[in-house]
Amino acid sequence: VVSIADYLFLGRKLPSSRSWACLFALLVGAFGYASTDSSFAVKGYTFCAIWYCIFCLDQIYLKHITNTVKMQSNWGRVFYSNLLASLPLVFTFIYDADEIAALKNISASAAMAVFVSVALGVGMSYFAWMARSLLSATSFTVVGNACKILTIAINVSLWDKHASPFGIGCLIFCLGAAYMYKQAPMRADAKDTDDATKEGKPLLPK
Repeated sequence: VVSIADYLFLGRKLPSSRSWACLFALLVGAFGYASTDSSFAVKGYTFCAIWYCIFCLDQIYLKHITNTVKMQSNWGRVFYSNLLASLPLVFTFIYDADEIAALKNISASAAMAVFVSVALGVGMSYFAWMARSLLSATSFTVVGNACKILTIAINVSLWDKHASPFGIGCLIFCLGAAYMYKQAPMRADAKDTDDATKEGKPLLPK
């Protein structure tokens, strides 16, 4: 869906036959992994459908923002996205007596844990926006899902509620498919030209 939206709205060509095969392989591998998870149970199809629609819209809209809204640096995107996301939390926090009490009585170790999580979140946001500005929406989606391998590896090493060896094999299969995926080039009539000017440039600025 995201690759088709890339073509319709963001000026990309449709994926090649090889890339379509990789996307299909990712779908098959993800289904194989999820179906062998020890706690896999889909109960809310409506919620899943709503989440998927929002996810696709999010991928396309934010890519359009990176193409059309010029920023002096990538930190601008990080600042604005986190500011907008944090505003609702301010109103929920000031009316929550338990949260205020917990903040007043926070220990040094808990404060350090919060600080580390905030620093990691800022770093993740920075590199996510950087990758989003350099990759197509489809490629960013593929990379973002492939990066879940670390989370799954931690889950396998610490808890017993995870996929079977077959499911882990499906996961490795997905990583291979993601590695083989090739980003679709821009069309000649593309209006979102920010990507076209970055084709072939290094991933990180000098």
